[in-house]
Amino acid sequence: MTDSAMPEQQDTKPQFIHLRVHSAYSLAEGAIKIKDLVSITKKLNMPAVAVTDTGNLYGAVEFSLTAAKEGIQPIIGCQMWIERPEQIDQKNKKSEHPDQIVLLVQDEVGYQNLIKLSSKAFVTPLEHCDKPSISWQDLETHHQGLICLTAGIKGALGRKLLENQPNEAEKILKNLKKIFA
Repeated sequence: MTDSAMPEQQDTKPQFIHLRVHSAYSLAEGAIKIKDLVSITKKLNMPAVAVTDTGNLYGAVEFSLTAAKEGIQPIIGCQMWIERPEQIDQKNKKSEHPDQIVLLVQDEVGYQNLIKLSSKAFVTPLEHCDKPSISWQDLETHHQGLICLTAGIKGALGRKLLENQPNEAEKILKNLKKIFA
C-alpha cells in the first residue's frame, strides 16, 4: 500500500495508558529512569502513566514533578506484598511468598493512605511474611482514595484461579469489591 493509499488516522487519542511501570527505583525489577519514562510517554502521545514500583514510593516525588512539567498526568502507585488470605487465621505460619496487590492513587486521601500502607509494611511488617507486607485489615483501614489492581498471577485472585480454586477466587474478588466499592 502506498502512502497516498493509506487511510488517514482519524483519532489521535492514545489507545493505551500504562498502569504498571517499574522504574529504576523498583530494585531488581525495573531499569527505566523517570526522565526517560516521561520522555517516552510524551513521544507516544499518552496523557498519563503510572509508576508502581514494588514495595516503595522512592520515585514518587521525582516522577510527579517530572511528568507534570512535561504535561503528563502522573499516576502514583505501588505494587505491595499482602498476606495470603488463607493466613489470616494462621499468624504463626510463615509465608515465603505473600501475594501482591497494586494500588493506584486517586486523590490526596489516597496518596496519604498509600504512604501509610507503605510505611506500615516496612516499620511494622507482618511476622508471618518474609517481605515487608500489609494485612487485609490494613487494606480495609486505608483503602479510601485508592484504586486496586489484582496484580495478575502474583495476586491472590490470579493465584487461586491458577490453583483451580474458583470458589476461593470468587471470595477474594467479593472481598476486594466490598473494600473498594
